[in-house]
Amino acid sequence: MNIGERKEVFCQNLKLLNKSIYWLKRSIQRVKAAGNFENPSEEQLEIILMNRYSRAVDILISKVLRSLDYLELEEINRKLDIVIRAEKMGFVEDYNILIEMKDLRNELAHEYLEERLRDRLEEVIEKSKKLFEVADEINRYVRKLKYCE
Repeated sequence: MNIGERKEVFCQNLKLLNKSIYWLKRSIQRVKAAGNFENPSEEQLEIILMNRYSRAVDILISKVLRSLDYLELEEINRKLDIVIRAEKMGFVEDYNILIEMKDLRNELAHEYLEERLRDRLEEVIEKSKKLFEVADEINRYVRKLKYCE
C-alpha cells in the first residue's frame, strides 16, 4: 500500500470516529435534555453505553490510532504500543486513560443487568468527555499536518 492509500484509509477512519463522536454527544445531550439522566430508559442505556460509547472507543483505538501509526510508518503490532504512542504524541496525558476506556467498553459488552448499566452511566459520561478531548487532539494534529484535506 502506498502513502496515498494509507492516508486515504486513515482519513476514512478519522471520519468514522468524528461521526461516532457526534452521535455519542447527541445521545448524551438528549438524555440530559429529556430529564432522564437520573433514570434513563433501557433503550437510552443501550444506545449510549453499548452502541455509541463502545463503537467510538473501538474506532479510536483499533482504527484511527492504528491507521495513523501505519500512515506514519510506525512498526506497532500491539494495542499497548498504540496507546503508548498516543501519549507520546500528546493525544492523551496518560496512556492508561485509553486502557481504562477500552476496559470499560469491554465490561459494558458483558454487562446484561439494567441496574448495573445504570450504575455505570456516570462513568461512561466521564470517559466520554476524555474521549472527546482525545478526538479533538487528533483532529488538531491532522489539520496541522494536512493529512486529510
